[in-house]
Amino acid sequence: MLTLLIAAGMLAAAQSDPAPGSQVTDSLATDAAPIEVMVLGTYHFTGGGQDLHNADVDDHLAPERQREIEAVVDALASFDPDKIMVELTPEHEAGFNETYRAYRAGEHTLTVNERQQLGMRLAARLGHEQLYAVDYQNGMDFEAMLGAAQANEQDRLLAEFENFNARIPAMMSRFETGPVSERLRGANAPETAQLHSVYLTLAQMGSVEDPIGAHQMGNWWERNLVIFSRIAAHSEPGERILVIYGSGHTYLLEQFFGEAPGFDLVDPLSILP
Repeated sequence: MLTLLIAAGMLAAAQSDPAPGSQVTDSLATDAAPIEVMVLGTYHFTGGGQDLHNADVDDHLAPERQREIEAVVDALASFDPDKIMVELTPEHEAGFNETYRAYRAGEHTLTVNERQQLGMRLAARLGHEQLYAVDYQNGMDFEAMLGAAQANEQDRLLAEFENFNARIPAMMSRFETGPVSERLRGANAPETAQLHSVYLTLAQMGSVEDPIGAHQMGNWWERNLVIFSRIAAHSEPGERILVIYGSGHTYLLEQFFGEAPGFDLVDPLSILP
């Protein structure tokens, strides 16, 4: 009976007209200071990675690129984050911070990975004691989805996926030439985030009886929700949080933080040089 009463109350609240100009999330907000979150989408400085597509980048340890990275770190420092979160699973956090402490002590030279080039460099500049590893891995079976689309003669979906693949070289070219700041602006541009729509094409693959695409894409949404929850777990009211993550995650992470009560989203394009 109690459950029914609670459900009825929630339904009544949902059906009531909100005040003019208000949003549903406003009613959930508390008087705690909001947490400011900036999600910096990145490409892989190594040029490698396990993504479906990876850019072929030049040597980011070269002097010119190092100067450009320093300029990006200068810009990020103006946001003055209290904590920095990186794309690394929690079981590797202790080892990563051990390396970070060695770097601060002058006993480690930064590798080319963006977690070190941007994350460690900025954390040291700001005097942070540690960085936070918040990634989650659960995998996606692209072959199974495409196989299901072929088996179910979903020609439209296969054509949409091919159109996506055809657009990738032009998008990846943004990360392969030019100053680092320019490449990062490309990684965080609205048109780059729009490519996330391919996941909804993949979600349709399969049949009514076996919607394998929906199940596989559920893994993608789950992965990003876990990342979101881990970032939130490390955050306190009034703090500024910088999240350094592969640009493929930007769309969902910005959606989650933009809509979740208690968080204010900050656009990295507002400070990138």
